[in-house]
Amino acid sequence: MDKDQRELVNHLYGRAGFGLRPVQLEALMGVPYAECVDRLFPRDKAQPLVTEVPTATLKQYRAMTEKEQRAFRRAQRQGMARLNEAWCKRLAGTHDVFREKMTLFWHGHFACRSKWGRSAQLLNNAIREHALGRFGDLLMAVSKSAAMLEFLDNQQNRKGAPNENFAREVMELFTLGRGHYTEQDIKEAARAFTGWSFELVTGEFKLNADQHDDGPKTFRGRTGNWGGEDILGFLLEDERTATFICGKIYKWFVSPKEDAAFVAEMARRFRGSGLDIGHLMRFVFLSEHFQQARQRGARVKNPVELLAGLEHLFGLGYGSVDHRITLQRALGQVLFHPPSVAGWAEGVAWIDSNSTLLRLRLPSILVNNGELDWEPNGNDPEGLDQMMMDAQGDQPGRDAKGRLLQVTNNRDALLAELPRNVSNEELCALLLCVPPSHTLLGIISIPSNADLLQRVLQVVSSPEYQLC
Repeated sequence: MDKDQRELVNHLYGRAGFGLRPVQLEALMGVPYAECVDRLFPRDKAQPLVTEVPTATLKQYRAMTEKEQRAFRRAQRQGMARLNEAWCKRLAGTHDVFREKMTLFWHGHFACRSKWGRSAQLLNNAIREHALGRFGDLLMAVSKSAAMLEFLDNQQNRKGAPNENFAREVMELFTLGRGHYTEQDIKEAARAFTGWSFELVTGEFKLNADQHDDGPKTFRGRTGNWGGEDILGFLLEDERTATFICGKIYKWFVSPKEDAAFVAEMARRFRGSGLDIGHLMRFVFLSEHFQQARQRGARVKNPVELLAGLEHLFGLGYGSVDHRITLQRALGQVLFHPPSVAGWAEGVAWIDSNSTLLRLRLPSILVNNGELDWEPNGNDPEGLDQMMMDAQGDQPGRDAKGRLLQVTNNRDALLAELPRNVSNEELCALLLCVPPSHTLLGIISIPSNADLLQRVLQVVSSPEYQLC
């Protein structure tokens, strides 16, 4: 087996996916690298996530009794938990892993919280549909989604009384980046977005014509009776948008240390392709720059990447729809609940003394059904502690032995995939994206009679496994 090719394929699937099982890695040995890249790109249309989420018009909701409204809100939270679970299963188990990885990236770029499960589901599916398509289509779909319009207060953006929040974030977080627009740009763009709204039950976009300011506006030197679509079109034409998007993609998929020259080349190609995301990602993965050894293991896995990788590797199954959320909370990243409109901080921001300890214990907790020493702290500004309490109902978290999680695994299948008499060095090469340290190799060797499962757990409980 070619050592360099194995490291390179592990690097590719660590960034474009959530890691490979040993049998998957072996199947790719001998496959040319360019073909490995090509296999990542989906041939079929995106399959939407479909979960049961109750809906109601505002009029119907207001007509409910107080008890009925509490039940409705609880059903919404349970629907969000099911949506979270459905996506996690897909992240860990789909053949369409690169599309899901891109969906996760855009989920952070277009960070959004919604009180309505259906709106969150529609936005997630819109992102998935366009995750590898034209950035312009993606931006338009997100900007017209019920979840984003609600989250950024555009329901309050009316003619004569514009709310600037939506316009500001579209420029600062979605397209140009901070410092590349003026207050006048925000004011004029906000006027163009007046009247942008949605139907609560269907989540469909609608323009309230009587609330829309259709007068002339001057936006970045252009004057006309601009609407919201015009503003998004101008932002897509701005060279700064391609540079901003490529810079974020570089830090997520290549290295947290930005290389200005390579990002400039990415942006040039991105603009030349009409902002085609798939075209850009193919260029990135095929570049020598991406394949360099110094890029391997340069990123810290975020919590969702870590959990999805372990679920995929060990074939984990959770006893309750809420258990994945419990782990996400403990590690600091709950899907559909970004900490702010800016999304999650990445890289070393995931690592502190508490999270490191939990990360290193996590494989043993999951595979040996150990106890997770973590309790809701009651200080969650987003009310997630309460969400958990409400969603679980009778609080089944701890079993009779005091264990919080109920997790099944298929570790025997994993062990069966490993070569007989596999050495510690080979084991590390199969499971890690970076070479093992002397410390890790020393730990695996003690005790000398450690069984294969113990050795596997030692490898995936290492600092090296936190990297991709």
